[in-house]
Amino acid sequence: MVRIVFVALLLAASPAAAQYVVPLATPDGKVGCTQGMTGIGRIQHWEAVKDKDAPAGWALAETSGDSTDLHFPFCLDVQTAARDFDAAMRFKILSGSHEQAAGLMFRAQNASDYFVAWASALRNAVKLYRVLGGRRTELANKDTPVKAGAWHTMRVLAAKGSIEVWLDGASMLTYKDRLPSQAGAVGVWTQSDSLVHFGQLLLAPPAP
Repeated sequence: MVRIVFVALLLAASPAAAQYVVPLATPDGKVGCTQGMTGIGRIQHWEAVKDKDAPAGWALAETSGDSTDLHFPFCLDVQTAARDFDAAMRFKILSGSHEQAAGLMFRAQNASDYFVAWASALRNAVKLYRVLGGRRTELANKDTPVKAGAWHTMRVLAAKGSIEVWLDGASMLTYKDRLPSQAGAVGVWTQSDSLVHFGQLLLAPPAP
């Protein structure tokens, strides 16, 4: 299990200044986030990979290739703590025999306590999960085409007791979060042997 210590993320008032680029792959081709894993299987292995369509030509990918079902590698920015936010993640699913899924992980307290918005090219679905005590609970879902080999943008808007998940500009699902939630880290997440290029993750405060 990964223990996470948070440093508050202070956001300026203007929208342009407030947008924060979550470090995934650095301009010199290194992993910019903190690696971890939920579940079982081989240890996670995230690396910066060349991709001409990603910022500075580098994307982030998890390459262990472990097809274990309960294998959920993630890479978090542990310098942020956000409860209410507007986040956008750019990703491209390339392959996977057991699963082809990309996730935006948020409000993470540790490797066993977080939320994740999930999109699968194998299942053609978008889902919202709550992970607590290492166990996943599905909160909401929507069947929708998710094309492998193409770039997609997932947006998560968490504010005023609600979590809304968007895919490529279309609202997919909304979940009313009736229990109090804590601020937590934000990052990227994947499942099993999914090979995904994560190009960018942007974080901003929700509109007033």
